Amino acid sequence: MKKFVSITISDSRSENNEIPDLSGETLIKILTQLNLDLFEKIIVADEKEEIHNAIEKFTTVDEVDLIVTTGGTGISDRDITPEVTKKFIEKDIPGIPELIRASSFEKINTSVLYRGYCGLVKNKIILNLPGSPGGVKDGLALFKKILPHMFEILDGKQGH
Repeated sequence: MKKFVSITISDSRSENNEIPDLSGETLIKILTQLNLDLFEKIIVADEKEEIHNAIEKFTTVDEVDLIVTTGGTGISDRDITPEVTKKFIEKDIPGIPELIRASSFEKINTSVLYRGYCGLVKNKIILNLPGSPGGVKDGLALFKKILPHMFEILDGKQGH
């Protein structure tokens, strides 16, 4: 069974504070409904080093197939998740974030400010999602349609 990591990037959430991580919970709920196993869930601050260390940690774990971040994809000074993620990506998959932006525009026009990345690092998929539960839900509704095909290709079961 494929395993995923949930990384919430937020200055207002932490593992031991009282504010619930609704975006992370939404992400986990949707991906587990797709029969993916949660390998680990972590929350880190909007700090370059913390985000970098979290992503780097899981790129070296063989059991992890998918790394999904939520948060830090907007345009504020603190939103640096895409810049950190981009440094890890070996093969960019720009169509997925483009689809998320375009498809979400009719629902919420500020979706054009989403700057997330999707790509491959060490044969793992990495995806940045917005920090809101709705953004996570909408993004994964689109991503889940292509995810099985992506896994087949990465597993060598589907060629072109």
